[in-house]
Amino acid sequence: MQKEVWETDQRSYELLIADQQDECRSIRNGIYQVIGMYIMFHSVIFTAVAQNNLLNCALSWCPVSLCAVVCLATLLTVAERFESAQELDMEVKESNLRLSSVIKCMDDLDKHGAELDLETKQPQVIFHSPGFAARINFLLSFNNLLVICILTGFTALVCWFYVRTLCENCKPCPA
Repeated sequence: MQKEVWETDQRSYELLIADQQDECRSIRNGIYQVIGMYIMFHSVIFTAVAQNNLLNCALSWCPVSLCAVVCLATLLTVAERFESAQELDMEVKESNLRLSSVIKCMDDLDKHGAELDLETKQPQVIFHSPGFAARINFLLSFNNLLVICILTGFTALVCWFYVRTLCENCKPCPA
């Protein structure tokens, strides 16, 4: 009877882990979709700046400030999604620990057979609570930090192009 319960637990943990991994992939795909929309936004704004005769060097702060605000919103969204992905990764690890514990109990049952006291033998899992450093660790991983640095560098480059394009034909005001 207990073995059937453990086998059911094993199947349910395997399904849970697969669902969590699919959700994590979906979150990571969402990150790259946000970045793609961010880049498309800049291409539209840059095209408008390059083709607009109404903007000049004195108004270069308009697209630059718009660029900065959108960059900040994008960075916050990407950071939030990185955090969600890390939390889901932690849930997958916890589910894997539970699954390993159930498998260990089933192995013990196969190994010891009738000698095993099924009333006292239960899956044991020890979880470690993540500290503050582990909660912000999602920003410090190499790949996440690289994405944030590339987004910031791209924003600086695009802002420079905006100013350069608008101030290209500027003539100093006569005194």
